Amino acid sequence: MKYYISKYLNVVDTKYGSVLFSGVNGAIDEVSQEIGEAFKNGRLEYLDKVLSKSDKSHMINRGYLTRLDAAQEEAAFIKFAKVLRDNCNKRNDSGTIMFLLSYDCNLNCAYCYQKEHRHNHKNIVMGEDLIERIFKSLYDKIIPGLKREKLRIMFYGGEPFLNSNRKAIDKILYYAKTYGFRASAITNATFESNMIDIFGEANGMVNWCQVSIDGAKRLHDKSRIPIDGRPTFDKITKNIKVMIEKGVKVSLRLNLDRKKLESVQELMRELKFAGILGHKNISIYASPLHDNIAKVDATDFMDLSELSQKLFKSGIDLEHPVSGRANEMNLLLNLKKGLGLNRTDFCMQSSQRTIVVDPYGDLYSCFEEAGYPEYRIGRINGESVDFFPLKDRYANRYVGNIEGCSKCSVALACGGQCAIKCRIKTGDIYKSYCENMKEVILEALKVSYEKYRETGNIRAIESISSHD
Repeated sequence: MKYYISKYLNVVDTKYGSVLFSGVNGAIDEVSQEIGEAFKNGRLEYLDKVLSKSDKSHMINRGYLTRLDAAQEEAAFIKFAKVLRDNCNKRNDSGTIMFLLSYDCNLNCAYCYQKEHRHNHKNIVMGEDLIERIFKSLYDKIIPGLKREKLRIMFYGGEPFLNSNRKAIDKILYYAKTYGFRASAITNATFESNMIDIFGEANGMVNWCQVSIDGAKRLHDKSRIPIDGRPTFDKITKNIKVMIEKGVKVSLRLNLDRKKLESVQELMRELKFAGILGHKNISIYASPLHDNIAKVDATDFMDLSELSQKLFKSGIDLEHPVSGRANEMNLLLNLKKGLGLNRTDFCMQSSQRTIVVDPYGDLYSCFEEAGYPEYRIGRINGESVDFFPLKDRYANRYVGNIEGCSKCSVALACGGQCAIKCRIKTGDIYKSYCENMKEVILEALKVSYEKYRETGNIRAIESISSHD
């Protein structure tokens, strides 16, 4: 019976040989370099000659070979992705409301995606009445079908922990304690000492925070600038130390461009001196600055691959885009049963299990779009919630209907990339803008597999090796 090389097959060269990776089911197998090259170059006649009948059967079962032609296989992939997405959505019964307490912020960062509109929302703070309505009767309308016990809450801004937001914070934490929730936040961690009491491990307290630092102190203090012009690095690191010692988990994001990346070794020494580096309650990762919405000078910005490559070469033990993806690949390598790949959409904008509510009661499915009225997906209207057509347009976006994604061999490991980036770069959220995500994913597989082999494991097909 005729068969074809799957269009969703990826061949990754490692120092141990070639690795076959199915972009449909996540199957991974090591083969010889010769077999890998034959798959890569479409040499079906050679494969037919060297593969035994049982080898071919195994390859078909693993998804590397298929009896479907290219058009049939793509149609099957689209159908599969739709079923997979529907099933994942049915199983996802939790939901997060991001309380955007106000658009006010005490910093004036050049790359902030709210800087274009912040002046329109000055001194507007979420009212206690709106908070009360959300917790009592609107949470399951904002996220339809959500059960109260599955609700999670996150503080967001602007900067959420400004003193002007304190009444709203206390009201939300009152309900968090009443219903047994913990809270999280995205904060710049420049808050005053009178905010320290809201942090801790117990229900009704803030127990997880994401905080950003822009390189070593000398660069950070020129980048994350408060309105009064005073430096912020020492204040941020002091507050981080207080939080982690109170049991709060802190995810420290290093916002890096090419210049700031050069300062990372210096930054690590500063974090060690501050008592942060190596603490059990902190995780640190590097992320490239981007210009999705904000109109900024992006001259020194890097893509995901460049950042990862430079960190690899530096020898700094720091999580970055490739190492983060490698952690996901580790799960695939150790998976015993079930589907390994199920990322049919990219983020909260499509899944809509996390919704931003701002002080006006406007709803957004992406925190970067909050404050831009044209990107609202709905609005709280008294005791009801009105949704707008954009909600469905965002919700329907997944790898099966994004131009280019249904043909991509890593689509289910990617999810279709950021819709905002796609809209800005192509003019349409349903047109893909991949940047170098495929390169990042396959490099992550290489890194992960080589570490897997170094520990004495192997995912080789022994019978195929004997045909070399």
